[in-house]
Amino acid sequence: MHSTLRAELWDKLHFILGHSTDRMMRGELLYDGLIQTELLKKALLHVTEAHPVLHSSFRDRFLYPYWEIRAYSIDDILTVFHTDNPGQVRDDFMSQVIPADSNVQYKAAVINHDGRSLFCVMFNHMCLDGRALHTFLYQVALCYNRLHEGLQLPVLETGSRAHSMIYSGLPFRDRIRARLLLRNITRLKEKRTFAYTREDPSDHLQMIRQKWEDVDYVKMREAAKRTGFTVNDMLLACYIQALSETCDFPAEKPLTITCMVDNRRHIRQSARIGLTNHVGLLQVRLDRCGSTIRDTVRRVHEVTTREKTKRFFGLQGIPLITLGYVSPFFLVKPGTLRWFVPPVLGFSNLGIIQEGQLKLGDLRLSDIMLVGPLQFKPNITIYIHTVSSTLDFTTAVRGNEKDREKILHLFVRMKKHMKELIDESPVKEA
Repeated sequence: MHSTLRAELWDKLHFILGHSTDRMMRGELLYDGLIQTELLKKALLHVTEAHPVLHSSFRDRFLYPYWEIRAYSIDDILTVFHTDNPGQVRDDFMSQVIPADSNVQYKAAVINHDGRSLFCVMFNHMCLDGRALHTFLYQVALCYNRLHEGLQLPVLETGSRAHSMIYSGLPFRDRIRARLLLRNITRLKEKRTFAYTREDPSDHLQMIRQKWEDVDYVKMREAAKRTGFTVNDMLLACYIQALSETCDFPAEKPLTITCMVDNRRHIRQSARIGLTNHVGLLQVRLDRCGSTIRDTVRRVHEVTTREKTKRFFGLQGIPLITLGYVSPFFLVKPGTLRWFVPPVLGFSNLGIIQEGQLKLGDLRLSDIMLVGPLQFKPNITIYIHTVSSTLDFTTAVRGNEKDREKILHLFVRMKKHMKELIDESPVKEA
């Protein structure tokens, strides 16, 4: 077995951009009973062994950084708590930051209280994205269930982490063209930021969440079908409309939202891929916010439809980042900080979570929350996932209670506009 792994494209980029986020992806899964920790330990070890990057240290080198595969034990990964104050234990655990040179790149905790277990995880975003996080959780549940049933542990699907896999499903000529899409799409003309308070040394992790349990997801899909829009268009429009209102953006001025795109759509179907990042960026730029939510969703739909029909949807700008991938790292760091602008107003749909695949033995999943890295002011990214036809909105920021209240107000405005779309959804004009 090799003792090192190549540092991939997004591994390096997330490392360089540590000034804008804490790089930690977080998740918590609440079960309706107590997790058998011995089974969980074996499951975690099996999954970790299948993905060497999870037990590797990032080596920041002058020319070419790499991952060094390290020895580890389950005690480096998992901590079990029995407590009468689960909220405080959870907050303390989630407030950690895993150093890139640690021997493991994720941590897990089981917090037992009142006959139920809260399973918490946090990952270095350098290793994986939201889609890969889903894969990790599904694989842990699969291994746990095999052990619970007295069966052998499964052979887990893994494979290449190379960023170049996103070109594997393209014809040869398209691969060449896609690798020449060098335009920098991260620099925006307009300067729009969220209405945070000023930065303060007392700012700390704020994980903010809102579940739309009183918004019928089925009705949202029906409304989308009637209008010809997509649910994602509607959600993005609600975000834009609510942002404009919450932050008092000028109604007549342009506004751009940076959306995360899953580039696995371009990977050859038979390809085997490991845990990694395969994301692209889509800049949704509106000339102005609509006067009504229906006007805004129409404008959003026009932009997303135009972009999605492009042959290289999601691939624009990746080759420019790739120049840093092959160049000496001492040149890449200052160069990237000069030209690459992290999402200031971001939007990421993490998709549908298959809760049935997350059962642990006889335990059912009662609740789940996933959130991307903590954003430093002035940046904000909203994450959305769907569980049991319920939409879940999350974000993580370094701020204070006033910032938390402002973001919760943003979520309230988003919900208001979505209800308007559901209750009154005219057919889209030709």
